[in-house]
Amino acid sequence: MSQIWILLLLVVIAALPVIIAFCWFRLRKSPLTLLWFLTALAAGIISLLAAALLQSFFPYLDRSGQEGPFVVFYNVFFRIAFIEEASRIVILIPLVNAIKRRQTIDISFCAALGLVAGLGFAMLESAFYGLADINITLLRAFTAAPLHGACAIRAGVAVFLFTRYPIKAVFTFVFAVLIHGAYNMMIASPALPSVLAILVAFTALLSSLPFLKAPGREP
Repeated sequence: MSQIWILLLLVVIAALPVIIAFCWFRLRKSPLTLLWFLTALAAGIISLLAAALLQSFFPYLDRSGQEGPFVVFYNVFFRIAFIEEASRIVILIPLVNAIKRRQTIDISFCAALGLVAGLGFAMLESAFYGLADINITLLRAFTAAPLHGACAIRAGVAVFLFTRYPIKAVFTFVFAVLIHGAYNMMIASPALPSVLAILVAFTALLSSLPFLKAPGREP
């Protein structure tokens, strides 16, 4: 198979969660229009590039395989989880503000924006990983996409809450970082079965879905 066809296949596989999410929003007659869906998707891709840039300033720590608590916290929870979730927040803030100037939005709308942005992030990331091993793309489509979607939903909720309930917004953001970090630890640790990472990803997604139906409008 030529490199072009392999690349196209990787893109299609990585885009499956995005396609499923779009169909789900259409079936629910969500106020998230095609324009805002594509904009949120682009925002997620931009957040991946922003996270990669920030991570380049914080090199991965490797102490000959003997990683203490500080090294684990730095590599997993700060360098990966915190930076990626913070990048999402930074990109979602101007998007939410731009939409608020055009229409009234609620917490479920911001959660939906976050979900799509998270899937955009996961789509590009999975495609990059798949260039080395296509099996990784298949695995990440069913684990990383739900994980990033779940955490990004919370990021969108945090953006919505910040102006009125900043403390609650911070806790929502921190919870997303902890979920993301726990997933990464389970993926990286050979001592833990990979099924635990799958459980974390889907439990996080299922527990975040109620935000997509939550009431509460922004004036």
